[in-house]
Amino acid sequence: MSKKEKTVTRSFRISEPAFKALEEDAERRNTSVNTLLNQILLAYTNWGRFIDRVGALRTSKAAFSLLLNAASDEAIIEAARASGPDTPKSIILSKHGTLSLSTVLDYVRNAVMYGGFAEYSEVESRGKMVITLMHDLGRKGSVFISSILESIFGMINVHPKMSASEHSVIVEI
Repeated sequence: MSKKEKTVTRSFRISEPAFKALEEDAERRNTSVNTLLNQILLAYTNWGRFIDRVGALRTSKAAFSLLLNAASDEAIIEAARASGPDTPKSIILSKHGTLSLSTVLDYVRNAVMYGGFAEYSEVESRGKMVITLMHDLGRKGSVFISSILESIFGMINVHPKMSASEHSVIVEI
């Protein structure tokens, strides 16, 4: 949450076990329960409520990585391209009502931030936006991420320059 965002004060009742779990996690993260709860609510409002509608599965990175490594590069690319535009388009239209570069970028940021499969970095360099996604899914993870991003940006007829390595995908727009 940025410093300029307006906040509201509300009172909620939550179960004691839920509160104790929040306290433990907040202490482990060296933050307040209030900050942790706000992060949880933002994750739900920016991502969870949309991704739950499309029946997304939650799995570990290790399991997903094993699946990727069991498939050929061609099968990974085909699956990413086939699934790429469908779910993102539904989520973007549900959240924003329109497909544009800004709404696609919002989707990518939220997918990475709340999906937990990579770290997101974005910088302006020489008039271009450079997005770096760092991950620990290996080379085939980069194949999947690159292919799905090509498909997502393709929905708005944007074809960024992409480069990939074992643990990162770089997108230049």
